[in-house]
Amino acid sequence: MEAISNFGILRESLKGKEPIKVVAVEANDEHSQWAIRRAEEEGWAKVVNVHCDTVEESAAKAVRMVRQGEAQAIMKGIVNTDVLLKAVLNKEEGLLPKGAVISHISAMKLPSYHKLLFITDVAVIPYPTLEQRRAMIQYAVNLCKVYGIEQPKVALIHCTEKISPKFPVTEDYAQLIEDCRNGMFGPAILGGPIDLKCAIDKEAAIIKKLDTPVAGDSDVLMMPDIQAGNVFYKTVTTITDAEVAVGLQGAACPISITSRSDSEVTKYNSLAMACAQAAR
Repeated sequence: MEAISNFGILRESLKGKEPIKVVAVEANDEHSQWAIRRAEEEGWAKVVNVHCDTVEESAAKAVRMVRQGEAQAIMKGIVNTDVLLKAVLNKEEGLLPKGAVISHISAMKLPSYHKLLFITDVAVIPYPTLEQRRAMIQYAVNLCKVYGIEQPKVALIHCTEKISPKFPVTEDYAQLIEDCRNGMFGPAILGGPIDLKCAIDKEAAIIKKLDTPVAGDSDVLMMPDIQAGNVFYKTVTTITDAEVAVGLQGAACPISITSRSDSEVTKYNSLAMACAQAAR
């Protein structure tokens, strides 16, 4: 399978297959409705929109539908993320497998970059532990394979290229690279610590004499913490023409978890990403 380089190709790859059963949680806004309508017209999703007396009931019903096999993916509508997360993380009736971690991942098509770029985590885990980072990398690698990227290049982002106890995250990075060498993540390449510019700009890496295969060709950016990730995400989506898809990883089903204020195209792309994962 050739690597999928944009969201149009991703959507095309879903056409002609059995539509994915999606439960939407309070997708009553114009942008969500536009995304659902387009997906159903193109035949790759069949969406049931849940609207109960309270948003909490709607979230709980959506989770229940997945558990009962009535839906394969969840789409967040006009509901706070914490409401949906509470239902997903419910210890008795939720969707989190034992030992799993819930993490956020974004896929971006930047005008200035030659392929899709995946970023984790910009919205859920504030300061990831080593174990959480291991899960986040595995989720990112698995998602890349949905896009036909067989050996994802994961850049471990920091402000310095040196491993130092002054920055404990860089010591985690060293361990993650060793984990990768030992086969923990399957076919994947990890590099870092590396600054963001060098991760996506080959010339910058050459000038700084960085010898790593992720330089200028990264598929995944692992951010050091939620603050760095969120600022990067918000900056890129505000001042560039980037196309974006976002979702939660780690639950028993794919979850499209866009912001209530996101554009119709972002909701459309995010629904397609969740359906592509469910179809795999």
